[in-house]
Amino acid sequence: MLRATLRSLFARKLRLLLSALAVVLGVSFVAGTLVLTDTLNATFNSSFAAQTRNVAVAVRGINHVSTADTDDRALLPAALETALRTKVDGVADAVGQVSGSARLIGPDGKLIQNGTAAPQGINWTGDRPTSTETIADGRAPKATDEIAVDKGTADQARLRVGDHLYVITTGQQTRDPTERFTLVGTFRTGGQDSSSGAMVTAFWTPDAQRLLLTQPDTFTAIFLAAKPGVTQQALAAKVQASGVLPQGVEAITGTALAAGHEDTVKQSLSFLSTMLLIFAGISLFVGAFIIFNTFTMLVAQRVRELALLRALGASRAQVRVSVQAEALLVGVVGSTIGLVAGVSLAHLLHAAMGAFGVILPPGGTVFRARTAVVAYAVGVLVTSAAAVVPAYKAATVPPIAALRDTYTIPARSLRTRAAAGMTGAALGAAMVVYGLSRSGGAGLVGGGAVAIFLGIAALSPVVARPVTRVIGAGLPRLFGVTGRIGLQNAMRNPRRTSATASALMVGLALVSAFAIFGQSIKESVHDTVSNSLRADYFLNTVNTGDKINDSVAQTIAGLPGVAPKGVVPIRGGLITIEGIKGPVSVLAADPQAVASVFALRTTAGKLTLGDGQIAMDDAQASRLHLAVGQPVHVSFGTTGAATLTLAATFTGSSTLVKFLVSTSEWAKHTPSTADAMVLVKRAPGADPATVLAALQKVVEPFPNLLLTDQTGFVAQQEKTVDQLIGLVYVLLALAVIIALFGIVNTLALSVIERTREIGLLRAVGLRRGQMWLVIVLESVVIAMFGATLGVGVGSFLGWALVSALKSQGITTFAYPVTTIVGVLILGGILGVVAALAPALRAARMNALHPIPTPLGGSSGPGAARPPADPPVGR
Repeated sequence: MLRATLRSLFARKLRLLLSALAVVLGVSFVAGTLVLTDTLNATFNSSFAAQTRNVAVAVRGINHVSTADTDDRALLPAALETALRTKVDGVADAVGQVSGSARLIGPDGKLIQNGTAAPQGINWTGDRPTSTETIADGRAPKATDEIAVDKGTADQARLRVGDHLYVITTGQQTRDPTERFTLVGTFRTGGQDSSSGAMVTAFWTPDAQRLLLTQPDTFTAIFLAAKPGVTQQALAAKVQASGVLPQGVEAITGTALAAGHEDTVKQSLSFLSTMLLIFAGISLFVGAFIIFNTFTMLVAQRVRELALLRALGASRAQVRVSVQAEALLVGVVGSTIGLVAGVSLAHLLHAAMGAFGVILPPGGTVFRARTAVVAYAVGVLVTSAAAVVPAYKAATVPPIAALRDTYTIPARSLRTRAAAGMTGAALGAAMVVYGLSRSGGAGLVGGGAVAIFLGIAALSPVVARPVTRVIGAGLPRLFGVTGRIGLQNAMRNPRRTSATASALMVGLALVSAFAIFGQSIKESVHDTVSNSLRADYFLNTVNTGDKINDSVAQTIAGLPGVAPKGVVPIRGGLITIEGIKGPVSVLAADPQAVASVFALRTTAGKLTLGDGQIAMDDAQASRLHLAVGQPVHVSFGTTGAATLTLAATFTGSSTLVKFLVSTSEWAKHTPSTADAMVLVKRAPGADPATVLAALQKVVEPFPNLLLTDQTGFVAQQEKTVDQLIGLVYVLLALAVIIALFGIVNTLALSVIERTREIGLLRAVGLRRGQMWLVIVLESVVIAMFGATLGVGVGSFLGWALVSALKSQGITTFAYPVTTIVGVLILGGILGVVAALAPALRAARMNALHPIPTPLGGSSGPGAARPPADPPVGR
């Protein structure tokens, strides 16, 4: 039986290839995602390990809010460096570290970019035992206004020793936020040209403290080298027990420091890997429809072959196992090819991220055994599961069917499918709505979406015939008998039509949902800025995560044409609040100015916040059961636990401002004095052009800053949304491509199945061009049916997603009619593309070959052949 299975499978190599193609594409995405994330993790991990390999113990401030490697840590007094070196037994050397944000402006006046990681400024410690920095060219910075740059950045930006560069920092002690420096050298870190793909600028230590830190004579951390024979754990314990550490300062091993860096990177990459794996699952889900459809058609075409096996003694179980064995082999072949293709796809995904602004560091490809195990498990399981129903149907073929030329496998009533489909779709819709309405409901949303797709797929045969009749109603008028035949072919087998269209439905439904989601975000941003933000000008940074030196806001405040108290610098960060799970964002600014700019309306108390006070959105206060005057227990990253008094509640801009403290209160709990954003209001009667020109003059020395008015600010936010949605479309394109191959697969198999029918049409006068057009029109009708289903399902999913995120700022539901029409047109185009090869095969068929002769069989190669395009018979 196994030998017969293999002979049957390899006798139809084209069918094997078409069947395996869906598996190949889906598995390649899974493998590519795993390879990409493993490569990035390995690249970052090796970089961090190289940076900290000489560090036995790191002394640093405690972050009470987040374990991530952030700047919300207390600065260390410089005297602590000497105390650790002289008072702790086992310390060979103590080296003060300075780190902060520093961007470079090249000799051409343009901002130097190297990756999307935040650019870092450090003090040069390459001559100390805790460092792994080594000079590559030139020398180390030894005086004021000298810098060294990592070799990776220098090579990419084509910098040379001796170049004069400007440095932008956010430290408070700088005499000029953009100072001119001389590049005296380039360096490597741990033997690598670039540290984690980020741009690193090294300063002479006094310059680094002045430029990067907000307090003089301080360090961000102190690294310790151990004496021979002293382990990291032993030295860390000695430091903790020495009594020299101030309150709020910790000592951790170098290994723990590297692990913390690695955890931060993993958290940053978790969204990327999760998103890619979700789209890999979508691809496999689409592929499962195709595999199911393929095996269903193969079983239907091999009725006589299966019946003959039964007549020769094969049991039902053997036939069922035979079909499952074919599926297993298809899964293994597809998974093998997909695994190989996944490595190449990882490089393409890497490049695709760069095209959408996510520049990832280069690194050698990492292929782990886990990737192969997952790829084979996923590919084989999906294929085997998709073949269960066709295998069961194959086992129902009776032996007597071997003697009948017209036997077909009986199908269940469409009423049963309709009931199951409606139930599944309704249950899925309920799961989606409920899952989106509660935190942590991602699993319910995903399961609900799958249930919706399966329910619609089960229900679609019921509506396939009437819907395709409407879709193709104009074909007979446009194309005559050819259009009528193409439409009737699509309507003849509603199960096959719906199964073929279901794969395309999934891809185009998600495209439609994200189109609605993206358009709703853009409309919500426009409405929010227009209705809730009353600033005339917005100043933010080109790169997310950068800060604005506080001197910029001070300069703007003195400009003519700017309203009194019309400059609102925005600061803030993460805090924890008792009663709320996880960190939340708090905004720090002048409360009265914020109320004016953000259109806040006080509902209780007074929005004149002093030290020790906090204000919050009315809905948040109600959720926490707090009233004005009651204590609010919070924790700040640098200083830890604190008790604030609720001074006021407000409404009007809950999507932008949920918690608010004064700038002076925030300054007590964080060393940073930089601004995240600056809002500017024009004085009444001031000339807009004059004010804008004055602002541009202030911003001109800072290429990392972006000045916009309300229209420009909205356009900037829309550009960010478009980049995100564009990346989603690129990933969804794979699912659409898989669905496209599914249509090709179905049409190719149906052409083989209808060999006699095609021959008869050709024999009665249908020309080759007309035969080609019949298959194309049939494909277009099927694709348009799938696109129609997809738009319907996608519209619901888009509406549900927007409705669920209303509290997150997506307040406006927008239906992108043009994009949706484009999706429908895309469906028709995909139908034409998918039909090209099968239609060409059908048109090339010998008109007499499939027709039985009076003596049996069919006309062979020696039979008389009709002209290539005989006249249409009457």
